[in-house]
Amino acid sequence: MVEPRQRRLAVVVLSVFTLVAVEQAEAQSAPEREGFTILVNLGLGIQHDAAIEETAVGLAGANLGVGGFLTENLALMFRFSGTNVTYDFGSGGEFSQVSGTAAPAIQYWFNRFNVEAGGGMGFWSSGGEDEQGFGLILGAGVAIFNRGKHNLQVGVEYAPAFTDSGTVQNIGFTFGYQFL
Repeated sequence: MVEPRQRRLAVVVLSVFTLVAVEQAEAQSAPEREGFTILVNLGLGIQHDAAIEETAVGLAGANLGVGGFLTENLALMFRFSGTNVTYDFGSGGEFSQVSGTAAPAIQYWFNRFNVEAGGGMGFWSSGGEDEQGFGLILGAGVAIFNRGKHNLQVGVEYAPAFTDSGTVQNIGFTFGYQFL
């Protein structure tokens, strides 16, 4: 018969071996993040224009990031994030609007999860009219597949554009590829 003390020791030893095996497996499959990086994603976009007090659903992207890794977990990129939607005013007609932010941004990786933030030029453009102001890019993503330097991820991006005529909120639920 196994004594409680021996049972506890067996559980501890088994737990340590399991943790070491999991850590080794993660280390072997950890992506190699260094040098040049490019990010391309697209998905569902939601845009709210405070000036016209309307919200519409359309396309998020194709959003883009180009840059390089400064460390294994930290990248500096030039990013574009935005949405393209059509507002429907019934008998008043429709109009399409592109809005977003183009800015330098940093991206930080926590194993398979990443966050990013940046600030620069926010804008909107519709029917020959356009306006620019300050914009932000805030995002988060999770890698769903990784092979070497190739990464597929899902994420969310928030890119508001603060212009004189009002703020345009841009939210994208995206699927994308990043070369790490």
